[in-house]
Amino acid sequence: MKILIANEYPDLLKKYKVEQFALDDLICIPPDEWLEKRMKEFGYEDSFKKHGMKYPISVSTGEHDWVLERFKRKNLPHVVDDKVKPGLYVHSGNKRVYWARQNGYTHIEGYMINEREDKAMTRAHTHISHDRIPK
Repeated sequence: MKILIANEYPDLLKKYKVEQFALDDLICIPPDEWLEKRMKEFGYEDSFKKHGMKYPISVSTGEHDWVLERFKRKNLPHVVDDKVKPGLYVHSGNKRVYWARQNGYTHIEGYMINEREDKAMTRAHTHISHDRIPK
């Protein structure tokens, strides 16, 4: 088992338990082609190699109404017959999951979120904009 471990855990997210998720169980919301393009365009590969994963990812099941709303609003392929396909969806950290898979990891640290507010909170404290990734 090879686990991608975060380097930092934001203080404001201490109420959320950090868990280890099997990469095979996770579904990235954008397609791999999009993730690969963004990784190259903004230098994520070098950042991960030099600095590792800064923050844990955030994950939810597709059973929540707010997940269905989000996916339908963006016309994502994860919805079939007005229901989200079963699985664990990555809401924050899709590029981290992509990189971990490409580099032989089996698991990754993250937060399980259940509410729309959890998604907003974890994203606010774990999202890194392209121009602020560690170089």
